[in-house]
Amino acid sequence: MTQFEQIVDVYNGPLYKFALSLVRDMDRAVDLVTRTFVIWSRRGGEGLVHKNVNTGLFSALYREHLGRFGSHGGNLRTAMPSTAAASNGHGDLVEPLSSLSPDLLPTMTLFYLQHHDYREIAAILDLPIGTIMSQISSGKEQLRSRDREESNG
Repeated sequence: MTQFEQIVDVYNGPLYKFALSLVRDMDRAVDLVTRTFVIWSRRGGEGLVHKNVNTGLFSALYREHLGRFGSHGGNLRTAMPSTAAASNGHGDLVEPLSSLSPDLLPTMTLFYLQHHDYREIAAILDLPIGTIMSQISSGKEQLRSRDREESNG
C-alpha cells in the first residue's frame, strides 16, 4: 500500500463526517472528500508528517467547501442522514450541533466530533485562535441554553 493509499484509508472516514456536517448531503460530501484528496495530493502533501496531514486535509476540505458551496454550504438546518449519525459514534451530539447558528457549526463539529484542539481548528479554518476560543464558548452557551429550554419546556 502506498503512503497516499494509507492516508486515504486513515482519513477518509473523518473527512467524510466533517464534510457531511458542512454540506448535509451524502453525495456532495463524497465529492468534497474526493476533491480534497486530489487537491492535497497535487500540492505535494504526501511527504508531510501525521499531524500536518491531519490539519492539511481538514483545512483543504474546508477551503474547498467554501470555494464550491459558499460560506453556508447549503441548508445547514437539514437533519443529518441517520446512517451517518449512527456511524460516527456521536449520534447523541449530531442533533444538538445541528441546532447551532451556522457560523459556529464548522468550529463545533471539528471540536466535538473530530476532536481537534483549538490550534488545529484555527489552522483548518484559517482563523485566529482567539476567534476559535470565542466560537467554542458561544457554541457551548448555545448548547446550554438549548438544554435549559428543553428542561423547562
